[in-house]
Amino acid sequence: MLKPAVRLVSLVFSMLVLMTSIAAAQRTVIRAGRLVDVTTGQVSRDRIIIVENGHISEVRGNDGPLQPNDRLIDLSGFTVLPGLIDVHVHLGIGGSVRQNAAAILNAGFTTVVDLGARTTRILTIRDSINAGHIPGPRVLAAGIWIGRKDGVCEFGGIGIAGGTEGFRERVKVNVQAGADVIKACVSGWPAEAYAQPDKYELPDSVLAAIVDEARRLGRKVIAHDISLGGVRAALRAGVAGLAHAAYLDSESANLMRTRGMFLIPTLASLAADTSAASRGLMESTRLAYRAGVPLVFGTDGGVLPHGENATEFAALARAGVSPLDAIRAATIGAATAFGLADSLGTITSGMIADIVAVDGDPLTDVTALQRVRFVMSCGRVVRKD
Repeated sequence: MLKPAVRLVSLVFSMLVLMTSIAAAQRTVIRAGRLVDVTTGQVSRDRIIIVENGHISEVRGNDGPLQPNDRLIDLSGFTVLPGLIDVHVHLGIGGSVRQNAAAILNAGFTTVVDLGARTTRILTIRDSINAGHIPGPRVLAAGIWIGRKDGVCEFGGIGIAGGTEGFRERVKVNVQAGADVIKACVSGWPAEAYAQPDKYELPDSVLAAIVDEARRLGRKVIAHDISLGGVRAALRAGVAGLAHAAYLDSESANLMRTRGMFLIPTLASLAADTSAASRGLMESTRLAYRAGVPLVFGTDGGVLPHGENATEFAALARAGVSPLDAIRAATIGAATAFGLADSLGTITSGMIADIVAVDGDPLTDVTALQRVRFVMSCGRVVRKD
């Protein structure tokens, strides 16, 4: 006969095994009052989303049976969308990383791209967030900004002097540290770029070397590049995307479309005033949109306060972007631009369960995206008002 203490340990162990088994078998069932299909633009009513093991296993009508252990989440009074993606933030700016990451996630952004830091430590922070040690969205990161000495991205002495080799080496340092993308600093800020449209900082040979080295190492280059001359240089070099709205003409916009170069407008932070430079960026974004340039959602978070990311939707609306296309820019468009469309950006079977719900109809009122009431990241509920 087992001793009492042994029997107690055995009983506790059996209960833990049973509880683990139940937890593993438990599904999360979400009742969605309105479900936005960002691919087609269609809205379905009264849908069921079944989440298992961090992924969406089924999306169906609200008429099938549930299992006894299902965990039910009722979002029947809300509009449900894929988790939002912001591809231009700086987690190390505007507060502590922990606070910034939590604010972004609570705002419904389940994936971000950190586009520049002073050290490669941001890549270690990315790993800590992605491992769940720090609560926050899924993070991709660029590592250290790549720009010339005394240029627009000269932060604390990180600018590079000399010819192409120093810039190639910075790309290598970032990639060896684990960078997902590369961020290059090509031109100045709007006032300078507006006044001197042909001016940009990186010689063509340097920009070509950055892109060449990044490609050799399997990374895309995203450029801070606002002047028209800088955009033309980026097109010649084969840059993948522009990190801000830029001054465009019809020729450059059409070339961006045909070559697949995407634009991350960041209008809420970059063009918040009524100056001629800001109005010009709004017009250029409108031109790019009408020309069919792929738009990808980004905010320059850290310049724009973290957690206020969704205010960018209203800025895009002022530039003439439709609500659906703005939502696409922050879901399937962003996922496609950064090679994540096989797992993120839509609410369909097999995708990672990144799901948000908002109060209102974002297809008629983009400010609804500022009224987030529910956030799920990788199948885990992180906000439920």
